[in-house]
Amino acid sequence: MRRCPKCERKLIKVFHGEPDEELAIESMNNEIIIGNCCESDYNYYCENCDEFFKL
Repeated sequence: MRRCPKCERKLIKVFHGEPDEELAIESMNNEIIIGNCCESDYNYYCENCDEFFKL
């Protein structure tokens, strides 16, 4: 499990691309965040800090 470099809380994985049904369910359970359809530099998000990170 990745931790936020600022606050040490659990980070949420960010998925970029077209999600399948399993990823959509994980998103509804707040296990991942579905980003935009294009690749991006960031791949984790901290809800507490409201920031994205590339780790």
